[in-house]
Amino acid sequence: MTVPLPAGVKAWLRPLPQWPPIALQAPQQVVRVGLMANHEIFDVTGRAVVASLRPFTLAVGLDAPSLAAIDADPTPQLHFEDLESQRTVGVLHLQQVRNWMTSGATLGLFEVRDGTQRCLHWPYRNWNRWLQNRRMRANTDPNNFFMPPAAVQQQMIFYICPRPVVLVSVDDGTHSNLFPMDLIGPTSADHFTLALRSTSPSIAAMKSARCVALSDVPAREFATAYKLGVHHKNVKVNWGELPFRIERSRVFSLPCPAIALRVRELTILDFDTIGSHTFFLCRVVSDLATGEGTQFFHTSGIYQYFRTRQARPFPACN
Repeated sequence: MTVPLPAGVKAWLRPLPQWPPIALQAPQQVVRVGLMANHEIFDVTGRAVVASLRPFTLAVGLDAPSLAAIDADPTPQLHFEDLESQRTVGVLHLQQVRNWMTSGATLGLFEVRDGTQRCLHWPYRNWNRWLQNRRMRANTDPNNFFMPPAAVQQQMIFYICPRPVVLVSVDDGTHSNLFPMDLIGPTSADHFTLALRSTSPSIAAMKSARCVALSDVPAREFATAYKLGVHHKNVKVNWGELPFRIERSRVFSLPCPAIALRVRELTILDFDTIGSHTFFLCRVVSDLATGEGTQFFHTSGIYQYFRTRQARPFPACN
């Protein structure tokens, strides 16, 4: 006879989800990201992005004061502050790799050396990390992109600050595609970045077309965005078979989903290979709001757990 386990025990034996889909109004206003260097702290909430997943590398838009601080202290920290409780719930320890100065932008590139989080209390923090790492090591599918478990734990700290999910449209006349991404974000008021695995068939088209369109995904359409993840391996998409109507963007006439809440067109200024990814530096040339409602974001399961314990969980996508 099998005795069913209580729900609380079952939850204790399962790791928290890594990247739960949540519904938020953009831009997020729940977490502040601070760059601490040379005993100073700089608000980089809208200036810190992922540049590569292997090795796990971040890019931070730097101005003159923060650049001077990094020159004096090349091992800064990123602090993630839950604004409502005013608690620092995560810290990433960085090592500067280099500065990338191009097209009027100065980006500091940093490999993540270590990270700590206080979203979960001890001993559950250690237990959940062990469960998550065990599951990652058990996943031996050669088609999956591999990151060391320690780097994934660091990425989950970075995702304490919710990251929006968009659908990226690219078309160079020969290759055309539409695929979801969340390795995106601004590094200044004038510059926007995307980091795409260098094995992607869309890299060549993005380099030749020098433009893309980003469509913000409504939270209610999160499952549709996940299904379009298979397009990352495609050379060309059949636009007539997509589960939504297609419209053309205003400047570059790129095909975009009519379900989008917002469409931004980006011109690609420069690109560089950073680890496993190609990192694109762009400028927004048009920005059109096309709908209303909450947007599909990813956060980390550890932060959703923290907010749930505080009786203020993020709404789930549905």
